[in-house]
Amino acid sequence: MRGRLPELICGGASAVSALLAQIMSRPGSFHPSLLLNVADTDQIAGYVKDLDPDFQFTTAYDHYDGVYLWTMAHDPLALGQAHDLIDLAAYRYGHPLYSWLAGALSLGQPQALPWVFWLLSVVSMAAAAVGVSLLARRLGASAWLGLLVAASPGLLFSASTALTEPAQLALTSALLILWLRPRTSPFGLAALSVVLCLTKEQLILMPLTLGLHQLIDAVRRNRRPWRPGFPWGRLLALAAGPLALGAWLYYVRGRFTAEQLAYDSGNVGWPISGWLETFSYAAQLRHGDAMSSQVGSTAVPGLLAVAVIVLAGAVIGLLRRDELGLVVLAQAILISTLGWRTLLFPHEMFRIPAMTLLLAMLLIVVQLSRPDAGQSPPVSQGGGLAEVPLSK
Repeated sequence: MRGRLPELICGGASAVSALLAQIMSRPGSFHPSLLLNVADTDQIAGYVKDLDPDFQFTTAYDHYDGVYLWTMAHDPLALGQAHDLIDLAAYRYGHPLYSWLAGALSLGQPQALPWVFWLLSVVSMAAAAVGVSLLARRLGASAWLGLLVAASPGLLFSASTALTEPAQLALTSALLILWLRPRTSPFGLAALSVVLCLTKEQLILMPLTLGLHQLIDAVRRNRRPWRPGFPWGRLLALAAGPLALGAWLYYVRGRFTAEQLAYDSGNVGWPISGWLETFSYAAQLRHGDAMSSQVGSTAVPGLLAVAVIVLAGAVIGLLRRDELGLVVLAQAILISTLGWRTLLFPHEMFRIPAMTLLLAMLLIVVQLSRPDAGQSPPVSQGGGLAEVPLSK
């Protein structure tokens, strides 16, 4: 137990930090339904009220993505009425697993959903911190790096709105830890790959990146696909996630109309272009009203701080070319394609890159913690990093 004390403390601190963010951001009479940010003007509001009379709604300006998680939890296969009462429904249903879990834990009771989402948000923060601690320890750095989760503005905001970024980080850390073990059950890898890809579409980069790393390692070791020793089991296990996501998207997109299949412009685009557009919009907002000026004046320095950490992580990842390094590099490339809608406003600026930002910080510290920082990391026979002494 004493050997895992840092992980336990990091997990507990992150759970407490999440609870404080949730309660202090909604002073007065707190109810977990407030975390879902369903506005009383949302088309689905009346439907929710009929099913859960105690549900507390917010204003139109405070509307946020929790409403879509509630919808997918209540109407998991888009066969009922709820999925027709939200905007951009096809996109929302592209990442259903977190909501499926909430729906299963609620035992089909709509009144229980806010409480379940509240529980999941706190548990996800704790799990993310424990996962980062274990991963840091596995890579030879301090397990206390899990405290980065408790101090992450993006993860705290996500937890305060019952969204999935903490769960994404927890699952990503779990897959990396499992992958780095020399001997791992392919069934465990396959299950985690499926869960990861169905939690958020962008996380498909995880199994793809790890698979690429495994193939490069096999080529370097002169392993041929037709010879014994080629890592078919690990590669096929990773492929389960992308295949499951593809099958789900094929099914669910057939449930929606052309209007529901639409997607807002300004969310993603060519690398860097969205960032430059965001800087331009921020400069314009500086000369607006008081609220606009606050957004415009803070967006540029905030984004540059994010960019510096992510870019540093990407460069280190390119130099190391190990599993974590390539994951950070792939996520950094994805972050570079974000558009102004996902960068300009503070809540999105910190929430959406939160997982990549934290993994980049972890990678930077891991690299700086190594006495032989200029050398490539050792590789195990299983294709992962070789065992290193655990930090204390």
